[in-house]
Amino acid sequence: MSSYKRRGEISITFMSGPLDGKTLTFEQPEPGKQRIITIGRREGCDVLMKFDNQVSRLHARLGCTARAVTASDSMTSPMLLNFWLEDGGSRNGTFVEKETDPLEGRVQLRPGTLFRVGRTWLRLDVPLSYG
Repeated sequence: MSSYKRRGEISITFMSGPLDGKTLTFEQPEPGKQRIITIGRREGCDVLMKFDNQVSRLHARLGCTARAVTASDSMTSPMLLNFWLEDGGSRNGTFVEKETDPLEGRVQLRPGTLFRVGRTWLRLDVPLSYG
């Protein structure tokens, strides 16, 4: 049996557009694993954005890796989460915060960071964890 009851969540909140305020949640990866969240207009994308015609079929990928860290009295099975964002070869680019140049390659992303896909702003929320 696993040493933790259930994993926490990764959540992404729409900050503009017709889904403004809607939050999507995904399960955090197990320690040593990676979770990739796909963003685009194509059926099967984890974050489906058919309403934004500036979004490509597979516009971007948001990744999360989990690494177990030393337990303490307050946390029995803590994990360190690292997030990254990369453009999926989109026509219109993926943007982070106030940057005017689109992403090139993979960039680290901190929880609370806003990023734009097409005309739509999204936010990677601070993760919720369960012990």
